[in-house]
Formats: sequence, C-alpha cells, structure tokens
Amino acid sequence: MKQHDRGRGGHGGFGRGSSDYRGGPHDGRTDTVSDHWPQYLDGGYFGADGCLKIEYVSRERVEPLAQRMSSLTIHQVRRYFGHCRAIETRLKSGGVSWASVWPEVKKLDIAAADGAAKQPTPKIPPLFHDFIKRNADKIKTKDDFLKGFLPHFEALVGFGQAHFKKERS
Repeated sequence: MKQHDRGRGGHGGFGRGSSDYRGGPHDGRTDTVSDHWPQYLDGGYFGADGCLKIEYVSRERVEPLAQRMSSLTIHQVRRYFGHCRAIETRLKSGGVSWASVWPEVKKLDIAAADGAAKQPTPKIPPLFHDFIKRNADKIKTKDDFLKGFLPHFEALVGFGQAHFKKERS
C-alpha cells in the first residue's frame, strides 16, 4: 500500500462511528459459521467446472446465516462490504495488481478481529467475525476475491437487509 493511502476513508475505516454489537442469542459462546453450515468453504468457492458453487449465492444457504447475524447493523456490514467494493474498483480499473491489493483483503480479518474484541462491548457478533475470518483465509487469488467471495458477500448483504438492524446506536 502506498504511504498516502494509509488512513484514507473508504479503505479501512471499519471502526470509526460504527455501532456496537449488543449481544444476541449466542451471547457467551463462540458462534461459528460451521455451527450452521457444515463443510463451509470446503473445496473453495468454485466447482469442478470452474463456476461459483451455487450454494454461496443461494437464499437457502445464505439467508439463514444472515438471520443468525441479525444483531449486526446494516451500517456495520456495509462498512466491510464497502471496503471490498473499493478493492474491486481498484482491481477492475487496471491500475493495480492483485499482489498490491491482497494485503487490503487480508485486513478484513484484522478489522473483524478488532471489532469482535472491543471491550466492554464488541462491535460485531462472533458469527460475522468468523464469516470474515474464514473468507479472508480462503481468498488466495484475484478470482477467489472477485468471482467467489464478492458474490457470496453480496448475497449475505442482500439477504440480510430484511434481518440486520436498521438503527445506528
């Protein structure tokens, strides 16, 4: 990352002004994606044909996960999604290489770990932290990010609109 890009809004302003996670049905224990979706991300985002596995964008698989993240605010999830869209824009503009933005993808995990560890009240639920962590770990290539993770995250955001909290506290 170039020196002048550091601290710039839109590329990692996850914590500023974000809402606190106030707990939920799984308060007091670690809630993971695999608790609700066995074999999640096993074998990666793509099938043998090279196409995105339909389960990562299907209502049947993604919406129940979004429902379990209902304590997350729309504002909070959009911060993470906006970070991803900014990376997508930089990649598609052709001005940057995958190697130069891959660290920005990995920073999603850093921001989620920080948000989940805030005291006395975490800013994000453990399940969303686990979602981000698992996906950041799985992304290795530009296609993993653009054609795998991004559509999957877009499905979570889209199906979550009916479930995520609307207010910002």
